[in-house]
Amino acid sequence: MLHIKARYQDTRKIIEVDGVREDVQRGELVVVNSEKGEELVEVLGYSKEELSSKVTFLRKATEEDKRKAQENEERAKEFHELCKRKIKEHNLEMKLLKTYIPLDGSKVFFYYTAEQRVDFRALVRDLAKSIKRRIEMRQIGVRDAVQMMGWLGNCGNDVCCAKFAEKMDSVYVHDIHLQNLPLSPSKFTGPCGRLLCCLAYERENYLIKEILPDVGTSICYKGSEYNLIFVEPLRGYALLEKEGKKIEVPLRDLLPNHYERALEHCRVCPACCRKVNIDHEAPVGATE
Repeated sequence: MLHIKARYQDTRKIIEVDGVREDVQRGELVVVNSEKGEELVEVLGYSKEELSSKVTFLRKATEEDKRKAQENEERAKEFHELCKRKIKEHNLEMKLLKTYIPLDGSKVFFYYTAEQRVDFRALVRDLAKSIKRRIEMRQIGVRDAVQMMGWLGNCGNDVCCAKFAEKMDSVYVHDIHLQNLPLSPSKFTGPCGRLLCCLAYERENYLIKEILPDVGTSICYKGSEYNLIFVEPLRGYALLEKEGKKIEVPLRDLLPNHYERALEHCRVCPACCRKVNIDHEAPVGATE
């Protein structure tokens, strides 16, 4: 049996599905058994990676499955409007994003965001009188909200988290410094208000800066003391200054012998090399 990668219909998160017993193609819908019950997911392709989830394959989606899913989606829209009205009646500080009913229809999931913890017990009791099903309220963060609802990134394309990203790597303010970018929150924050995920994509190209002295420090080069004022890994040079005179030198002339071993350590454990640990979940400027 094989396993595949697939995407949830509600959260748009990518998962691994085990126990595939039929030939499936990209774009097809299949029925899986997850912690939310039976639900349809979209096939993205086969995977050779080790499984990290407990989602199991049940069958290819039949016409009956698709019909039932469409009915659940229409019913979820009704419940969504009902919940929005009830939230307003109960004067709760929360924003309802999506309402989802799995294929088996046993539960109704309400996804929402809120700045603080919300006491929604009275809301759930009120909803249960009309819905007559089990209700689960799920608070999600702003990054998950953007992934779920979709958005346009600063580049003009769909945001990575909603389009192809399988996981959200931590991004740090140090990545901005590492990549010689100006510290401008408006340019390096996404629609979620957090640092752009794509900053992590370029990290590998700049790791060599982690084993060089900090910009602004004094270094010895060919028997003389210079001030290191700029490092450009992509072009492979550093800019040194002495008594107002600047020179460009190849990075290989500044790197220690066997520097590749240190560089490999930065690849394996990049957090050890970072000088500023700012979590991706925190807005720019907030420290741990």
